[in-house]
Amino acid sequence: MVKKLVILLFISLFSFTASASVSIQRLLQLIDYVGVDYREAIADGEIINPEEYGEMQDFVLAIRDSVQELNDVDERLIEQAANLGLLVNTKADPDLVAQLTTKMHRQIIVDYDVQVVPRKVPDINMAKQLYVENCIACHGAQGRGDGPLSKTLEPLPTNFFDRDRYRERTIFGLFNTISQGVSGTGMPPFTALTAHQRWSLAFYVGQIAIQEDEVNAGSDLWRTESNHSLSTLEELTTSSPAQVEIASGKDAVVTLAYLRRHPEKVMLKTNASPLDFSIEELDASRLAYISGDPDKAYDLAVNAYLEGFELIENSLDAVDSTLRRQIEGEMTAYRNLIRKQKGVAAVNVAYTDLKVLLETARKSLSETRLSEKTAFISAMVILLREGLEALLVVAALAAFLVKTGRREGLSYLYGGVVVALLMGGLTWVISTTLIEIGGASRELTEGVAAITAASVLFYVGFWMHNKTSAMQWKHFIESSIKKALSKETLWGIAALSFIAVYREVFESVLFYQALWVQTTEGGQSMIVYGLLLATAILILLAWLIMKYSTRLPLRQFFAVSGGFMFILAVVFAGKGISALQEAGKIPLDPVGLPGIELLGIYPNYQGLAVQGLMIILASIMIIRDNRKQRKVNV
Repeated sequence: MVKKLVILLFISLFSFTASASVSIQRLLQLIDYVGVDYREAIADGEIINPEEYGEMQDFVLAIRDSVQELNDVDERLIEQAANLGLLVNTKADPDLVAQLTTKMHRQIIVDYDVQVVPRKVPDINMAKQLYVENCIACHGAQGRGDGPLSKTLEPLPTNFFDRDRYRERTIFGLFNTISQGVSGTGMPPFTALTAHQRWSLAFYVGQIAIQEDEVNAGSDLWRTESNHSLSTLEELTTSSPAQVEIASGKDAVVTLAYLRRHPEKVMLKTNASPLDFSIEELDASRLAYISGDPDKAYDLAVNAYLEGFELIENSLDAVDSTLRRQIEGEMTAYRNLIRKQKGVAAVNVAYTDLKVLLETARKSLSETRLSEKTAFISAMVILLREGLEALLVVAALAAFLVKTGRREGLSYLYGGVVVALLMGGLTWVISTTLIEIGGASRELTEGVAAITAASVLFYVGFWMHNKTSAMQWKHFIESSIKKALSKETLWGIAALSFIAVYREVFESVLFYQALWVQTTEGGQSMIVYGLLLATAILILLAWLIMKYSTRLPLRQFFAVSGGFMFILAVVFAGKGISALQEAGKIPLDPVGLPGIELLGIYPNYQGLAVQGLMIILASIMIIRDNRKQRKVNV
């Protein structure tokens, strides 16, 4: 039973983010499909294509069911899904359906932290070759939906020159279609392509219908106007020409056409560094708060930290650790002002102060590139910081198995470590090819893993302490260690080593990805050297722990290890609470005390309260156990 649970734990910890992402992506695809294709089924309140209309009715039912299955779904979204079904079933005007699907699309993206932008500049030349290799047979050489296989398909492949369809499609919608395919049609999911290839292909087919005069006019507007309505990459990928025209006029439509041809223009502007992203999200957060939407303002403020500043924390720490701590504190204060719905004036002051600090950080990091020295130090610090906790847990468990004569249990322990490392490598591949792992998902995964590890460590610590009393010790020895460490216990040890290692690997992978793109080619070599040095230091520490801890008498070893497990449980609990706070799932109320990040001590009421309760509970358990022992001795 325990073995099955452990296997499920391995799978669920890794698949949590991916499965949620895939189901939401499919929902977004359905919503996008209805918004675009409904007008092919209905005109002037009459059915013009019965087959298409029947498909729309099926889709709105699927959308309604999918929305109801979402975690923590907003009631407004449920109501919107019901209204969408009503509009379709009453043959409402296509423009009304398109407006509602756009609103639903945007709310899901915000509510579920959906990544809707590419990480790298799309490669249009590569996309042209991909089109020839994968799309030409159905969509035709020019993209008019007249390829050799088109006559065998029902419905017919999309004609990318169709201007009406072009006006309703977003780049993100095209990316989703390429990624997920379209059920019941000849359009398969192109999962063999990397995320970069799929984004490139989406941008390529999304600009086929654009005319040269639009591109030229858009180019002039982009160069001459400073205040663009399409100033962020997210606006470029999630806005259709029809939406842009309604919101900002015809000039914005030709600007969109130009940017679809040249996405590098807006990416160079918005993706210069994670700090730029933080500033943009803070700007949007402040505007949302002023507009009377504190929930959206809070989500944007959380995003400013998770998707922006946190990605360069390690780099900034190597340059100016005081500034890093100051920005982190100010970001927390800004979020708390919004959460507690303080006055607009107070929020504006905090926003202004924070922007000044972020600009200072930008200068400290020399815009977008890290020096080779900074890259080396950052790479070393990341692995030492993230790997030390996992090392301590694994080394302590290894010493325990060696000391108790159960060396065969080491295969379970190291098996958990190896699986965690392999899953970490898989996380790297998946996060750069198949899905984008958002900041909130990252922190949520780390938080849940840390809390789980803290619970297990707390139990193990009490179990080891319990065995140090004379009576329990005698019983433990007589009943044989072999019985005490059953198969289920060994699988539990494997699970604990997996959790301890994977939670660190998971976050480290994403931090190293961010670090890699912030430096030069020479700096990337220094990242590798920093990794190697940190690995050597961790191996040395593991050897020292194994060498000296196993010299202790067995009973004393249990006492020391039990206390050590208690301490690690408190550390993991603090880090788990902190991760959930950073994801915006738990409130954060600061206290005027210094924090010690290495020990998992963060100066806020919530984290300190949980750690305090753990210490009190451990003390009560130890005191009660000691009293029982004294009674037995008497």
